[in-house]
Amino acid sequence: MKQVFDLKDFKETGVSWPFKLQNISNIDLEHEYFEFQKKAKEKLNHAISLKPNLLSTLFDSMVFDTEVVRVVKAVLGDDIYAWSSAFFPKEPKNNKIVSYHQDNPYWQLSTSNVVSIWIALTKSDKKSGALEVVPHSSKLGLINDLDVKNPRESYLKGEKTTDENDMLSYKQNLQDFIKKNKPLHVELSPGEFSVHHVNTVHGSGPNISNNHRIGFAIRYISSDTIHLVEKNDSAIHVCGKKNTFLEHEERPKISFSAEAIKEYQKAMNSAGAFGNKIYTK
Repeated sequence: MKQVFDLKDFKETGVSWPFKLQNISNIDLEHEYFEFQKKAKEKLNHAISLKPNLLSTLFDSMVFDTEVVRVVKAVLGDDIYAWSSAFFPKEPKNNKIVSYHQDNPYWQLSTSNVVSIWIALTKSDKKSGALEVVPHSSKLGLINDLDVKNPRESYLKGEKTTDENDMLSYKQNLQDFIKKNKPLHVELSPGEFSVHHVNTVHGSGPNISNNHRIGFAIRYISSDTIHLVEKNDSAIHVCGKKNTFLEHEERPKISFSAEAIKEYQKAMNSAGAFGNKIYTK
């Protein structure tokens, strides 16, 4: 287990793991995920994929976890927002994938001061379809354009150009790049996490195991980062200076309270909700 985050190495490779959540102990995260989704269906009549931390004090605590924030601050500095978050679940013996891509062209943000924390809620290994990354790819800039002109507009229209089993909505067509640059599997135990840069090429294969593979990704931005298309964006202020461009999202005091649900529904209009797309049923 890594104890010290190596910023020099991260700047070179664009990815680092494993680290361990500090604020979570003796909690069955897989059980908590399914309890969350059960409650979501009771309260909102559908499963939740985007920004679940606005509805749950447990997932909110992960956004502000001591070790997570320490790693993010090492990369982005002291002025930070949590711009988006999402569950990425794969059922046992399931063909769901995330095709290889860079986050940058999908997110349309004004700077590259952006990192993703990927938290394993279940065991995540090669057999179960773990996150895969291409080290050093973060230094290459945008490799290919997407096959849609304006992702924000396409998300709002509910458009999808990828195959049905692909959790991504649009193609970046990095097949040739992957043939020449072999990805590494980021294997994690429950409660462990990785961090990768917004330009790091990553994806994941199908879950051929008998167990669920569930990840919780949190996207952090520096306070001077804004969305290039959406003029009424919102995010959670984590620490440091605030951004006058962003409306501040409120943390839940009680899971699935009326106030939390209202805040969540409002946040679904933000750019980081991607048109409230659903990664799970």
